[in-house]
Amino acid sequence: MTQPVQTPEAIYRLIGLARRAGRVVLGSEGVEKYARAGQLSLMILADDAGPNTTSRMEQVSRVTKIPLLVVGDRQTLGHWTGQKERVVAGLSDQGFADKILSLAAATTKQESDK
Repeated sequence: MTQPVQTPEAIYRLIGLARRAGRVVLGSEGVEKYARAGQLSLMILADDAGPNTTSRMEQVSRVTKIPLLVVGDRQTLGHWTGQKERVVAGLSDQGFADKILSLAAATTKQESDK
């Protein structure tokens, strides 16, 4: 699993925008169902998710070949998805997923250059 990096607010803002556009699936069961049906472009996991949820989402990501991005804590992810807390979310829109992954890659590169 990828080590979480400091998640820039731009990623959270895109998640919130995708939610308002109806392109976010919430919860591990929903994410797994949509992923296995080939209807997701990105899976998002809070870095404080439990070990069972983490291993389950990693396995779904491996099987379906859908990228899994680890972001900040469950409260922050929940806030940007309109919930109190959220551990797992999925994006069904490739454009949002590509932009979030590029922001995450740029953040990772900046962290490694330090």
